Amino acid sequence: MRTHINELIHHPDTQGGQTAYIEQVRQWETQWGGGTRCSEQTPYPLMPGTAQICSGECFRCGLHGHIS
Repeated sequence: MRTHINELIHHPDTQGGQTAYIEQVRQWETQWGGGTRCSEQTPYPLMPGTAQICSGECFRCGLHGHIS
């Protein structure tokens, strides 16, 4: 799973990062289809500014500093 996660660029929460994220999502939907569920084989791009997966992030909001 870690291999697939590291294949995706995790963008900062900036205007440029938001634009790049939208393009990543568009490419994901083109490759896998809009109705596809994310899985270990089809990792979905992380929203800009959220914590990396498997880094102790909150499962509800995706940030650090607390656990939901």
